[in-house]
Amino acid sequence: MTLGERYEGILNAACGVIARRGFHQASIREIARAAGLSLAGLYHYVGEKDELLFLVLGRSLDRLLESLDRSLAEAGTPESRLLALIQTHLDFGFHHAHALRIINRDHELLAEPRRAEIAARRQAYLERGLAVLRDLDPHGRSDAELFSATNLLLGMLNGIATRPFLRSADDARALAAEVGTLFLHGFLERSSRAEETSRLALRRPA
Repeated sequence: MTLGERYEGILNAACGVIARRGFHQASIREIARAAGLSLAGLYHYVGEKDELLFLVLGRSLDRLLESLDRSLAEAGTPESRLLALIQTHLDFGFHHAHALRIINRDHELLAEPRRAEIAARRQAYLERGLAVLRDLDPHGRSDAELFSATNLLLGMLNGIATRPFLRSADDARALAAEVGTLFLHGFLERSSRAEETSRLALRRPA
Protein backbone atom coordinates (compact mmCIF):
# COMPACT_ATOMS: atom_id res chain seq x y z
CA MET A 1 0.00 0.00 0.00
CA THR A 2 1.38 3.41 -0.99
CA LEU A 3 1.64 6.31 1.42
CA GLY A 4 -1.16 8.10 -0.43
CA GLU A 5 -3.43 5.07 -0.16
CA ARG A 6 -2.66 4.79 3.56
CA TYR A 7 -3.60 8.43 4.15
CA GLU A 8 -6.76 7.98 2.09
CA GLY A 9 -7.75 5.01 4.24
CA ILE A 10 -7.09 6.94 7.45
CA LEU A 11 -9.14 9.92 6.31
CA ASN A 12 -11.99 7.70 5.14
CA ALA A 13 -12.01 5.97 8.52
CA ALA A 14 -11.89 9.28 10.39
CA CYS A 15 -14.68 10.71 8.24
CA GLY A 16 -16.96 7.75 8.91
CA VAL A 17 -16.32 7.64 12.66
CA ILE A 18 -16.63 11.39 13.20
CA ALA A 19 -19.80 11.59 11.09
CA ARG A 20 -21.46 8.78 13.04
CA ARG A 21 -20.23 9.57 16.54
CA GLY A 22 -19.67 13.31 16.44
CA PHE A 23 -16.26 14.90 16.88
CA HIS A 24 -16.24 14.97 20.67
CA GLN A 25 -17.47 11.37 21.06
CA ALA A 26 -15.20 9.91 18.38
CA SER A 27 -11.97 8.54 19.81
CA ILE A 28 -8.56 8.26 18.20
CA ARG A 29 -8.53 4.58 19.16
CA GLU A 30 -11.83 3.98 17.33
CA ILE A 31 -10.52 5.77 14.24
CA ALA A 32 -7.33 3.70 14.32
CA ARG A 33 -9.35 0.52 14.53
CA ALA A 34 -11.55 1.58 11.61
CA ALA A 35 -8.41 2.31 9.58
CA GLY A 36 -6.95 -1.10 10.39
CA LEU A 37 -4.08 0.39 12.41
CA SER A 38 -2.82 0.27 15.95
CA LEU A 39 -2.97 3.49 17.94
CA ALA A 40 0.81 3.86 17.57
CA GLY A 41 0.49 3.15 13.85
CA LEU A 42 -2.09 5.92 13.44
CA TYR A 43 0.11 8.41 15.28
CA HIS A 44 2.89 7.57 12.86
CA TYR A 45 0.85 9.25 10.10
CA VAL A 46 -1.19 11.94 11.87
CA GLY A 47 -1.24 13.84 15.13
CA GLU A 48 -4.16 14.76 17.35
CA LYS A 49 -7.85 14.40 16.56
CA ASP A 50 -8.10 18.10 15.65
CA GLU A 51 -5.63 17.49 12.83
CA LEU A 52 -7.72 14.59 11.54
CA LEU A 53 -10.85 16.75 11.48
CA PHE A 54 -8.93 19.47 9.65
CA LEU A 55 -7.63 17.01 7.05
CA VAL A 56 -11.07 15.47 6.52
CA LEU A 57 -12.70 18.88 6.09
CA GLY A 58 -9.97 20.14 3.78
CA ARG A 59 -10.11 17.08 1.54
CA SER A 60 -13.92 17.12 1.44
CA LEU A 61 -14.20 20.81 0.59
CA ASP A 62 -11.49 20.56 -2.05
CA ARG A 63 -13.40 17.72 -3.71
CA LEU A 64 -16.66 19.63 -3.56
CA LEU A 65 -15.10 22.79 -5.01
CA GLU A 66 -13.29 20.91 -7.79
CA SER A 67 -16.47 19.07 -8.74
CA LEU A 68 -18.48 22.28 -8.80
CA ASP A 69 -15.86 24.10 -10.88
CA ARG A 70 -15.90 21.30 -13.46
CA SER A 71 -19.68 21.36 -13.66
CA LEU A 72 -19.88 25.15 -13.93
CA ALA A 73 -17.26 25.18 -16.67
CA GLU A 74 -19.45 22.85 -18.75
CA ALA A 75 -22.63 24.90 -18.24
CA GLY A 76 -23.39 27.42 -20.96
CA THR A 77 -26.25 29.49 -19.53
CA PRO A 78 -27.15 30.99 -16.14
CA GLU A 79 -29.98 28.47 -15.81
CA SER A 80 -27.73 25.51 -16.53
CA ARG A 81 -25.15 26.88 -14.07
CA LEU A 82 -27.81 26.86 -11.37
CA LEU A 83 -28.71 23.29 -12.25
CA ALA A 84 -25.01 22.39 -12.19
CA LEU A 85 -24.73 23.78 -8.66
CA ILE A 86 -27.80 21.86 -7.49
CA GLN A 87 -26.76 18.62 -9.18
CA THR A 88 -23.20 18.83 -7.86
CA HIS A 89 -24.34 19.40 -4.29
CA LEU A 90 -26.83 16.56 -4.34
CA ASP A 91 -24.38 14.20 -6.05
CA PHE A 92 -21.80 15.01 -3.39
CA GLY A 93 -24.37 14.34 -0.69
CA PHE A 94 -25.20 10.97 -2.23
CA HIS A 95 -21.60 9.82 -2.78
CA HIS A 96 -20.03 11.49 0.28
CA ALA A 97 -22.80 11.72 2.85
CA HIS A 98 -20.44 11.53 5.83
CA ALA A 99 -18.24 14.28 4.45
CA LEU A 100 -21.18 16.62 3.81
CA ARG A 101 -22.44 16.03 7.35
CA ILE A 102 -19.06 16.98 8.80
CA ILE A 103 -18.75 20.04 6.55
CA ASN A 104 -22.08 21.34 7.83
CA ARG A 105 -21.82 20.28 11.46
CA ASP A 106 -18.25 20.21 12.72
CA HIS A 107 -16.28 22.93 10.94
CA GLU A 108 -16.51 25.39 13.84
CA LEU A 109 -15.01 22.88 16.28
CA LEU A 110 -11.53 23.43 14.88
CA ALA A 111 -9.11 25.67 16.72
CA GLU A 112 -7.43 28.59 14.97
CA PRO A 113 -5.74 28.96 12.57
CA ARG A 114 -7.20 25.78 11.10
CA ARG A 115 -10.76 27.00 11.55
CA ALA A 116 -10.03 30.12 9.50
CA GLU A 117 -8.53 28.06 6.69
CA ILE A 118 -11.59 25.81 6.48
CA ALA A 119 -13.89 28.84 6.77
CA ALA A 120 -12.15 30.33 3.73
CA ARG A 121 -12.88 27.21 1.68
CA ARG A 122 -16.51 27.18 2.80
CA GLN A 123 -16.72 30.85 1.84
CA ALA A 124 -15.26 30.07 -1.58
CA TYR A 125 -18.07 27.58 -2.18
CA LEU A 126 -20.68 30.08 -1.00
CA GLU A 127 -19.26 32.74 -3.31
CA ARG A 128 -19.55 30.41 -6.29
CA GLY A 129 -23.22 29.94 -5.47
CA LEU A 130 -23.64 33.69 -5.03
CA ALA A 131 -22.09 34.28 -8.47
CA VAL A 132 -24.49 31.77 -10.02
CA LEU A 133 -27.53 33.56 -8.59
CA ARG A 134 -26.14 36.99 -9.46
CA ASP A 135 -25.79 35.96 -13.11
CA LEU A 136 -29.28 34.53 -13.05
CA ASP A 137 -30.98 37.47 -11.30
CA PRO A 138 -33.11 39.63 -13.65
CA HIS A 139 -34.15 42.15 -10.97
CA GLY A 140 -30.90 43.71 -9.78
CA ARG A 141 -31.22 42.39 -6.24
CA SER A 142 -28.87 43.70 -3.60
CA ASP A 143 -25.88 41.74 -2.36
CA ALA A 144 -27.72 41.13 0.91
CA GLU A 145 -30.73 39.68 -0.92
CA LEU A 146 -28.55 37.45 -3.09
CA PHE A 147 -26.57 36.32 -0.05
CA SER A 148 -29.80 35.33 1.70
CA ALA A 149 -31.07 33.51 -1.39
CA THR A 150 -27.79 31.62 -1.75
CA ASN A 151 -27.83 30.53 1.87
CA LEU A 152 -31.47 29.47 1.58
CA LEU A 153 -30.71 27.40 -1.51
CA LEU A 154 -27.66 25.71 0.01
CA GLY A 155 -29.51 25.12 3.27
CA MET A 156 -32.33 23.42 1.38
CA LEU A 157 -29.83 21.29 -0.54
CA ASN A 158 -28.08 20.27 2.68
CA GLY A 159 -31.42 19.23 4.12
CA ILE A 160 -32.39 16.97 1.23
CA ALA A 161 -28.93 15.62 0.28
CA THR A 162 -29.54 12.67 2.61
CA ARG A 163 -31.70 9.60 2.88
CA PRO A 164 -34.61 9.10 2.44
CA PHE A 165 -34.51 11.78 -0.27
CA LEU A 166 -31.45 10.28 -1.99
CA ARG A 167 -31.26 6.52 -2.42
CA SER A 168 -29.55 6.42 -5.81
CA ALA A 169 -27.78 8.60 -8.36
CA ASP A 170 -31.05 8.70 -10.30
CA ASP A 171 -32.75 10.16 -7.22
CA ALA A 172 -30.12 12.91 -7.17
CA ARG A 173 -30.79 13.82 -10.81
CA ALA A 174 -34.56 13.77 -10.39
CA LEU A 175 -34.40 15.83 -7.21
CA ALA A 176 -32.05 18.32 -8.87
CA ALA A 177 -34.64 18.79 -11.61
CA GLU A 178 -37.41 19.38 -9.07
CA VAL A 179 -35.36 21.85 -7.03
CA GLY A 180 -34.18 23.67 -10.14
CA THR A 181 -37.70 24.00 -11.47
CA LEU A 182 -39.01 25.21 -8.12
CA PHE A 183 -36.22 27.75 -7.69
CA LEU A 184 -36.38 29.05 -11.26
CA HIS A 185 -40.12 29.08 -11.85
CA GLY A 186 -41.83 29.03 -8.47
CA PHE A 187 -44.32 26.66 -6.91
CA LEU A 188 -47.56 27.82 -8.53
CA GLU A 189 -46.46 28.16 -12.16
CA ARG A 190 -45.85 25.03 -14.23
CA SER A 191 -44.80 26.45 -17.59
CA SER A 192 -43.13 25.00 -20.65
CA ARG A 193 -39.87 26.56 -19.41
CA ALA A 194 -40.23 24.59 -16.19
CA GLU A 195 -40.67 21.40 -18.15
CA GLU A 196 -37.54 22.21 -20.17
CA THR A 197 -35.60 22.81 -16.94
CA SER A 198 -36.60 19.37 -15.71
CA ARG A 199 -35.53 17.71 -18.95
CA LEU A 200 -32.19 19.52 -18.92
CA ALA A 201 -31.41 18.44 -15.36
CA LEU A 202 -32.46 14.86 -15.96
CA ARG A 203 -30.11 14.63 -18.96
CA ARG A 204 -27.08 15.53 -16.82
CA PRO A 205 -24.69 12.58 -16.31
CA ALA A 206 -24.30 10.94 -12.89
